[in-house]
Amino acid sequence: MGRRPAIKLALKRLGYTARLISQGFAAMPRCILLLIALFAAPAFAQPFAPDAAPPSPEMPPAQLLAQFHHDEINLLALRGDAHSLLAAALMAQTDADDPARPKALQTPALLARAQKADDADALVWWVSAALDCRGKAKTCPREETLAQLEKSGADNAANWLWALGSAQNPSNAATARAALTSAAQAARFDDYFGTLTSVLYQATGILPVEENILRASNQPGVSPAGFRLTYAAGIAIAVPLPYLMTLAKTCQSSQSDAGLAQDCIAIMQKMADSGSLSTRNIGVSQLMRLVPSGAAHDTAVAQARTLAWRMQHIGELGVRLANDSRVTGVYTQALGGSGREIDAVDAVLRLQGIALEPPADWQPPAPNAASEP
Repeated sequence: MGRRPAIKLALKRLGYTARLISQGFAAMPRCILLLIALFAAPAFAQPFAPDAAPPSPEMPPAQLLAQFHHDEINLLALRGDAHSLLAAALMAQTDADDPARPKALQTPALLARAQKADDADALVWWVSAALDCRGKAKTCPREETLAQLEKSGADNAANWLWALGSAQNPSNAATARAALTSAAQAARFDDYFGTLTSVLYQATGILPVEENILRASNQPGVSPAGFRLTYAAGIAIAVPLPYLMTLAKTCQSSQSDAGLAQDCIAIMQKMADSGSLSTRNIGVSQLMRLVPSGAAHDTAVAQARTLAWRMQHIGELGVRLANDSRVTGVYTQALGGSGREIDAVDAVLRLQGIALEPPADWQPPAPNAASEP
């Protein structure tokens, strides 16, 4: 099966509709960015080779891509701003076991520099929290990371949820419960997915993407901008968010605790209005469960229906987003402007003349609808 039919089949299986997994949380992919990351899978799947001779026409595709990304990291590391260093740190994760790469150009050193930069912001500490929790970490993030997150973005409910990791230790249950209340009282919910993707996309513009790089990526027809976006999307999607499962477990037990239920509902409402598609889906799915009837339930049902409509149509435009530089430009400009994935999706749909709200008689396809061969 060729790449494009394979992607089409994967999309149909995923359904781009509200589906639930363990503890009732959504397995919905991060919509179009997951699609283009799948489209670019051959480029991401290749292991990064050690630095070697300068690229040549004879260099194998995997080694050519590795050299290209190493050059990007090397140049980004020369900058002193936090976001360039953060992008380099994330791009360098595949070099963790590469003895040929200097320690100063590996993730820990680059991330430490980003944290110490004068313009270090909540995004830097958000990624730091995710990397603290990578692998087999039992209690995470580190206390310093939590403190910086709360200091740099106390109005963001998502920042408080990282403290739920301490709930694994019964002695910290009170702290975790207090963090949940702080999240419920925060003004907004932002998981930084759109912002991080935009930062990575901008960082990958440090070098021109030549034709030999596009050929090596094994993405037929991809534009330079599409190549950059697929690479940025693949990195951003991989950032772990373990607090989601802890939140799911916590809110599942809210039926016998009115205060906890109220906090969970408040958090889910913020998630339903957030900029990330996957977070929106979690919010509306959980609201439909936590509030089984009434106006709030009906609102969540309507939100889920509209979300499924937009996701279905943006999913159909996935190949164009990677191959058509005009479509990619509209998407990345909107993403860079607001940091909200939903705004970027809406901008592309408007460009294509697609309504943002579904017709009155439209219903989303069943999650388990049969895929065409």
